[in-house]
Amino acid sequence: MSRPLRIEYPGAVYHVQSIGNRGDAIFLDDEDRELFIKTFGEAAKSCGWIVYAYALMPNHYHLLFLTTKANLVNGMKWLQTTYTQRFNSRHRTRGHLFAGRYHAMIVEANNSHYFSTMIDYIHLNPARSGLARRHTFLSGCKWTSLPAWMEEKQEKRPRWLKPEKGLQSFGCEDNAEGRQKYLNHLLGRFEAERMDEHSLIPAGHIGTSTVQRGWCYGSIAFRDNLLKNLNKVTQRHPVSDKPIISEVKAYQAELIVSTGLKAFGLSEEELLTTPYSLTSKIIIALAARQNTLISYAWLAKRLHMGNPKSLGTLLHRGRQLAESDLKTRAWLERLGNSIHE
Repeated sequence: MSRPLRIEYPGAVYHVQSIGNRGDAIFLDDEDRELFIKTFGEAAKSCGWIVYAYALMPNHYHLLFLTTKANLVNGMKWLQTTYTQRFNSRHRTRGHLFAGRYHAMIVEANNSHYFSTMIDYIHLNPARSGLARRHTFLSGCKWTSLPAWMEEKQEKRPRWLKPEKGLQSFGCEDNAEGRQKYLNHLLGRFEAERMDEHSLIPAGHIGTSTVQRGWCYGSIAFRDNLLKNLNKVTQRHPVSDKPIISEVKAYQAELIVSTGLKAFGLSEEELLTTPYSLTSKIIIALAARQNTLISYAWLAKRLHMGNPKSLGTLLHRGRQLAESDLKTRAWLERLGNSIHE
């Protein structure tokens, strides 16, 4: 199994979720749930995590927290290993408790639309599954961070749980009035919507990622900034993580195309009318292909170069030209370097 790419940097906010092995329960009773919260609190304190929200479901969990240091991998390894050992010791079992690796999604926490949506999604997990109803909402959400959010005496909250930023993202203060305002909002959302992951997508969101699926949940600008700095915030180059690598290719290929169009003085309108075999088009396409391995289909569509099946012939012509022409080789090098600038 290929390992998922782990993006780590100080100040990163993650939505982390993990499910039981074969979909089995990871909590058999309330004592297990208390044990997990205790273990998670130890991890948060040791790693310097700031926790915003969580939800414990019968066979999976959801966590939303900020890492003050680049230590997601080490912290999560300790959390899941330690809880598994404690669970097995308590129930006199052995073996894996969780199904493979946890899923960690970067969240744009400074964008209130995405941040508040993720919090709603986590707090409404019990309601969507039928564990919480309108008249028993808080009691049904007992094993989420919501009761602590509603706690009047802040000293009774776990020290590692910080709901202030979350409340602010809803325009609420951390006082009785603000907490009730948030609870009313949550109840209203539950009653008005199906609350599946697609209904929770903020207005104007572009992209395939949702609160559950994808590697990044945020605006285009946030996503592009992560892609631009990917080598600085990952422990290894993304060679196997398909959701990320496809976006990396497209992002870098677009940089090369944009640079090439500007360098050759080609407008987007001219791309529509110029021949498929235009030398400048071939050079741009070849530079993008050589440096990103972007698909022929993407190149043919972006540069208006006809059928993707015919693009290989045009790129072969470009490679032949580069072998005999120093100027073409210089162009290819210049355009390829644009993704590193």
